[in-house]
Amino acid sequence: MRTPADHDQRAADADVRATLRSHTREVARRPKDAGAHLARLHAALRLPGEEPVQGVLADLFVGLSRDEPTVCDSALQMVGARLNPYVLQAFARAVRGPRVFRITPLATRWSVLAQPSAEVPTRRRRGNSDDSRRLAREVFEALYEGEPTEAARIEQRFLDHCISCHDKLAFMLAMRDLRRADIVVDERWERVSAWLAQHDSFGDAQPDATPGQGFLLMDMPR
Repeated sequence: MRTPADHDQRAADADVRATLRSHTREVARRPKDAGAHLARLHAALRLPGEEPVQGVLADLFVGLSRDEPTVCDSALQMVGARLNPYVLQAFARAVRGPRVFRITPLATRWSVLAQPSAEVPTRRRRGNSDDSRRLAREVFEALYEGEPTEAARIEQRFLDHCISCHDKLAFMLAMRDLRRADIVVDERWERVSAWLAQHDSFGDAQPDATPGQGFLLMDMPR
């Protein structure tokens, strides 16, 4: 049975979504307008979950990162703990490093300027299990016998992918093969494991998850 409070909450959510749509139209018309991007980000922060915030932030970085690094820094401070720290790091690297391009794994279905890359699956564009297996094989081969600099780049891209696309299958397959080959990975893999274990397929926190525990690294068959 719905209560008056439920009705009020639904009305409030509808108002926020209407505001976000309005700001989205402004961003689409004026992709270089920092004020429009920040207003849209404020609206996204009023919605539950991480996906709206990540998608809107990806648009802001596509539109502004090359010209407005200070605005990008401010946007990162605004989102704070709303994004997984690993995703936040991926955005932070783009402030004064390689920019976020229009096709990027950081995009979500809430993005209008940025577009998910081919390996980004839906619900945030979910692909099939073949994509996960291919990515796991690529990172394993890179870390097993690849040139160190290129291997580090592939590893970073793989971990970014697992968080952005919530690709548990790719992560588990890669981790299994790396353990079988006695390849030691660093603490970034533990952080990604913990995040994947604590979030559902949309990137939202699962209420019954144990903080700090990454089941993907526990009891994994060798």
